[in-house]
Amino acid sequence: MKLLDLLEKITKCLAALFLGAVFVLVVAQVASRYLLEFSFAAASELSIYAMVWSVFLGAAVAFRSNQHIAMDIVKKLAPDGLARVFNIVIFLGLTLFLGVIIVNGYDLSMRAMRQVSPAAGLPVGYVSLAMPVCSVLALVFLIESFVGQFRKAQHHD
Repeated sequence: MKLLDLLEKITKCLAALFLGAVFVLVVAQVASRYLLEFSFAAASELSIYAMVWSVFLGAAVAFRSNQHIAMDIVKKLAPDGLARVFNIVIFLGLTLFLGVIIVNGYDLSMRAMRQVSPAAGLPVGYVSLAMPVCSVLALVFLIESFVGQFRKAQHHD
């Protein structure tokens, strides 16, 4: 699907930007500490926040191509006749898991908006929003993958 391809590209670009920000912030922190004898505390905090977003965005993309190792191991260990059953069980389990993360992650994020990070002065809720936002992306990609597998299985029968 072209829309989901675009969504994946945007997600990958955002993950790369956050990862690049981690690099820049860590270099800035080290440079300020050793060259200027000044500790840029906000850089450390922001680099952690950027890493959190990068990891969650990358995890969402991995759902699109079934690249999570736990899913792959279960499928490979299953006999051919049980592979479809395992796929359905895995899909339902992951859907439930992501649903819980979406609901509870959103609730956590909204409560964390009242808490401000000490060095950067940002609401901590912006960091924890990575959980529900990226879980929604992961769920969209998971549904797409499952529907694709289902259609592929229908054509083989």
